[in-house]
Amino acid sequence: MEMCKVAIFADYENLFYSMYNKFQAQPDPMEIIRISRQYGHIITARAYGDFEKNPYIKNEVPKLRAASFEVVHTRTETVGGKEKSYTDFKIVEDLFVFKEENKEVENIVLATGDGHFSNIVARLKIRDGKKLVVVGVRGSISRELQMAAGRDDVIEITGVSFEVDLEDLKRFILSQEERYRYLTFVKTAQAYMEKVQAPPEYRDCYFKKIIVAMNRLIGEGYMEQIRILRNDVPLNVIKVTANKNEEIYG
Repeated sequence: MEMCKVAIFADYENLFYSMYNKFQAQPDPMEIIRISRQYGHIITARAYGDFEKNPYIKNEVPKLRAASFEVVHTRTETVGGKEKSYTDFKIVEDLFVFKEENKEVENIVLATGDGHFSNIVARLKIRDGKKLVVVGVRGSISRELQMAAGRDDVIEITGVSFEVDLEDLKRFILSQEERYRYLTFVKTAQAYMEKVQAPPEYRDCYFKKIIVAMNRLIGEGYMEQIRILRNDVPLNVIKVTANKNEEIYG
């Protein structure tokens, strides 16, 4: 029996900002690939966005290409003093062209949470008989889009699942304090990121979460930031202030 064919159209700008706003994480393109494989043989995978002007998603290009996505650049223009993205228009246009030129493709995965796609999803399902699967960030998929796709054809993703283990971070900071005379905030965060072996494509996400965790330890009184003079040069350092034996063994 011949395997069904599936095409992927990803509104990467929507996924990227939704993922960051909801989970302070980044999308994993391979997660979309893995989901799509459940619906057949992938014949095309396209990721859309202004990858040339947008500095945030520009850095995502190597990750997308490593996951076999074709990167489709869309333009952003300033209209009435506000930036207007044409990503959704380009995706809709390409969907119409694709379905006319590839009538044998039964399944389409649309990765977005943008409600502007609800009409095209309904049309492709009802008039063209396609199976439309919407993949979007949990809590960011519009109600209209969910209704158009149908409850069984909406899949939610949450991105990178890294969370800082505060107890492990405490032990690491203490060991660094015993090893080095001075610890600075940023270099300690960077060293811990190396310790947990952050994947290169997710280093920004890991680093931000580590920074938040270290600020929490300062807020809880486990450590403090102080300014010292080192060779007559001011230096901000961190110092463990809690009962060390209690923190490690208690």
